Amino acid sequence: MSALLGPLLALAAAASPGERSPIIFPPQSLPVRFDHAEHIKGGADCLTCHDKARKSTRASDWNLPAHPECEPCHDLKKDKCATCHPGFDATARAAPERIAFPTANLIFDHQVHVSRKIACTTCHEGVENAQLATVQQLPKMATCLRCHDGAAAPSACTTCHLREPSGRLQLTFTQGALRPSTGNPFGADHGPRFEFNHQALGSTARATCLACHADRDCQKCHDGIQKPLAVHPNDWISLHGLQVHNQMLRCESCHRAQSFCIACHQRSGVSNEAPGVPRAPNHSVHGDLLAWTGLSNGDRVPMSGQHHAFQAARDIRSCMGCHREETCLKCHSQLEHRGINGRAANPHPPGFAAACRRYASINDRGCAVCHDAAYLAARGCR
Repeated sequence: MSALLGPLLALAAAASPGERSPIIFPPQSLPVRFDHAEHIKGGADCLTCHDKARKSTRASDWNLPAHPECEPCHDLKKDKCATCHPGFDATARAAPERIAFPTANLIFDHQVHVSRKIACTTCHEGVENAQLATVQQLPKMATCLRCHDGAAAPSACTTCHLREPSGRLQLTFTQGALRPSTGNPFGADHGPRFEFNHQALGSTARATCLACHADRDCQKCHDGIQKPLAVHPNDWISLHGLQVHNQMLRCESCHRAQSFCIACHQRSGVSNEAPGVPRAPNHSVHGDLLAWTGLSNGDRVPMSGQHHAFQAARDIRSCMGCHREETCLKCHSQLEHRGINGRAANPHPPGFAAACRRYASINDRGCAVCHDAAYLAARGCR
């Protein structure tokens, strides 16, 4: 049990929004001894030692105290250097190890915050009780968002985060790639499976997504051809039939039925609609769906549940999984095929002739799929 719990706890700590990003705040080296709590108890405040922060306008400004800030209270000539620089050997005649405090990959203006009377401990939480302040006393994103809510202070990502010339956030740094912190300790809301549930966030907060992502990032999956294989579970080819019937519109958000689906069905033998494959007019894998039950109402066939016209009107997308437009034109066309028994079956509902001119005036390209120019001109459609 402990062998499993250890990695899980480590993952939770790494993904927790309470942790500061090592990309935003690169690792520090602080070879000094200092006690913030002791100094505050002695009457000092933050600006006593960090007076430079009053006029600091950049994250790269050095606001840590040096000897001049310490001398008003400490006699540096009498105090031993090792008091603040542990391990320092005066006999070696070498300078103490220097502090390494890399610039945060952020935009920050101390002067603005100080001028607005924002207490230092608002951003540097817990520093008043700390000894040596570390990255844990630097602000985390949740702290910033308390004020940067779009009302009290700007909420745009680029208010604090560095940007590229394109205007989007800079995501690549020497320390690595910047990734969003997550509210879920296991990264479920922007983690490895985020491609399955990002739709709602992408619809309601598209501007937030565009702060990091370009349209080309979406097109890598949403190009209408094929998603990465990671999107679908193993053996999806065998299992996808039921999902297609239930969520065809979701499938069509990435796949084109008349190219992607049919091409695969032809290769796998599910459909024999491949060009050059002969097909008898009344032969169908659907039993009697194509059976000619007799004509009524002119050239129309009664739309019973046992006829393909009923099924096509009910769910034409399922038909398109195997059949192309040319399949319908074998019977429903005045151009090349005369249909069963030499007749071109009329697919239009009763009374359509009275309204066909109006439809043709809007867009006659659909009419031209089945009717030639002479037919349309004779009826005043062109």
